[in-house]
Amino acid sequence: MEKNVKFLKYGMMALMALVTLVIPAMAIDVTVDGDISDWGLSNLITDDWSIPSTWIPSQDGISFFVEDNQDPSNTLATNYNASYTGVHIYGNRTSQSPYHEPLLSGNRAEPYGGTGGKFGEKFDIEAMYVTENDTYIFVLIITSTDTAMGDLALDFGSGGGYGYEYGVNFYRSGDTEGVLGGVYMTPTDNDWLPPTTPFPENAPYKINFSSVDPASYLCVAQITETNLGVNDFGRTNYAFEVAIPKSCVGNVDLPEKPSTALKKFWITEYCGNDSGPSIPEFISILVPIGILVGSVYYFTRKER
Repeated sequence: MEKNVKFLKYGMMALMALVTLVIPAMAIDVTVDGDISDWGLSNLITDDWSIPSTWIPSQDGISFFVEDNQDPSNTLATNYNASYTGVHIYGNRTSQSPYHEPLLSGNRAEPYGGTGGKFGEKFDIEAMYVTENDTYIFVLIITSTDTAMGDLALDFGSGGGYGYEYGVNFYRSGDTEGVLGGVYMTPTDNDWLPPTTPFPENAPYKINFSSVDPASYLCVAQITETNLGVNDFGRTNYAFEVAIPKSCVGNVDLPEKPSTALKKFWITEYCGNDSGPSIPEFISILVPIGILVGSVYYFTRKER
């Protein structure tokens, strides 16, 4: 009996220690100036993208997901390419778990099109990082496109078009309707446009200004686009930093659990071949990075 009590006691202590790993420290203050070092992400400029630690921020208080290239677990996809796989994880500085991308229609893996195809690496969304302070929600998106990315969808309440009540307007080449950085209400599906073929299921894509008044923005988010100078399969990668005033999205705070915090955001691009995040809610306990690296195998991509 005594042994059982001790086992239960130490088991509960170990579980509590593990659970505390998912609670982030106080969020940092970042500056929307194109310098990702204040996110603790200088390694993205200098280190190998096929190594998980390259993507993990050195700052506390940041939730993130990485889906660089194809998910190595999607081996049954019709377009699976073992030489075009990369790191797929989510979490925070302290703990991470594997991140598995759902297959697209036709049993196809994201991004569809491969390293040089029309819809492939050219429009690969590599990662997203989110954090906050008392007055702003900050979002950092790493992507290999600078012109065709969709608008940022936000889920901070109930209802909303495709489940997203707000959208942040990102301009694209030849598509500059509305206010750049304008935060708009999107209460119905009609307020969003889905991606064009072949993957309209990855909706929403961008704010539909045929339904939403372009002059009806609630506030203006700060947006900075930076060329990272990093080449991934022949494509230059960019960082989009966004600072969204909390006052115009209901003065919300981000959830502590990374999986829940990340699901408040959605981004895709015009053909819907890549999007994120799609993180299952049932994964609630993250794994310390030492265990993750020791037990999860990643396919490494070709040398840049």
